[in-house]
Amino acid sequence: MQHGLDGDQGRLSAVRALILVTVLALAGCAKPAGTDGDLVNGWAAQPSASYAIPAVGTCVTGGGISAFEPSAAPVTTVDCAQEHTVEVVLVGTFTGPTAAAAAPPAWDSDPSRAAYAECSQAATAYVGADWHTGRLFPWFSLPKEAAWKGGARQYVCGLAEAEDDLFAPKARTGSLKDGLKDPKPLALTCVRLDGGDVSPEGFYRTVEAVTPVGCTEPHDTEFVGTWTAAAGAYPDAKRLNELASDGCYGKIATFLGISQLQLYERGDIYTFWTGLTANQWKLGDRVAHCFLNVSSKSKLKASLKGLGTKPLPV
Repeated sequence: MQHGLDGDQGRLSAVRALILVTVLALAGCAKPAGTDGDLVNGWAAQPSASYAIPAVGTCVTGGGISAFEPSAAPVTTVDCAQEHTVEVVLVGTFTGPTAAAAAPPAWDSDPSRAAYAECSQAATAYVGADWHTGRLFPWFSLPKEAAWKGGARQYVCGLAEAEDDLFAPKARTGSLKDGLKDPKPLALTCVRLDGGDVSPEGFYRTVEAVTPVGCTEPHDTEFVGTWTAAAGAYPDAKRLNELASDGCYGKIATFLGISQLQLYERGDIYTFWTGLTANQWKLGDRVAHCFLNVSSKSKLKASLKGLGTKPLPV
């Protein structure tokens, strides 16, 4: 069995899922058939279409950036020393039958899932450990249809530092490179929940914000690891909650250094998880963030790793 935020089964967080699809701009046109390219008094024809593809290690900023949600909002490339939201970790190219298609691949397609898998691997290599374990979320950009017709076949992958709910971007300066190598400045550790519906025991029935904080700061929730769902059709909300809660429950017991039965008998540590949105699942990313959760009345100021059966340090 497992506990949730309301003492039942793990409560699904209100997750605002986030991702950006870049607009690759077209410029100019080729000369019409049957003309010499001279428009007026020897003026040359305008150049063929060109595309602005950000390079690996550059940063971008713009509105509408959200995880695992395609968007046509424009972005601007900036120096990473300036305030930005995303850092580019990979630029890939569709090839073969996919590249020969009349339109770019759909979000929910095998070519997009294969490209996203490369993005995820590149992101992990860029920060030095599984990016899912950091205060990070991926940016996956497919070419728009107009750009595709103009010859664009590149997809762009990046990472953003997370703020509220672990999927909202945080404006930052500086690079994310090696951010999960020691001393792991971007590691996800403790968080503070906020919601509008609280049980008499102090547990949120619904969660509106998941704010990362240091474990020495007052908090009620701690990251214990990730859990990956099996491949298959996207479950309904109830089944998804059951699967993720069960998977994360075992992670919590291991983190505390006790059996699942001992965890159940404690009665003061529950299960909380985030992630696993429909659009995330469509890309083949079936990873949930697993957290242990205590009553908001219990203000923790230290990690519970290895706590065992000892009382909460409040």
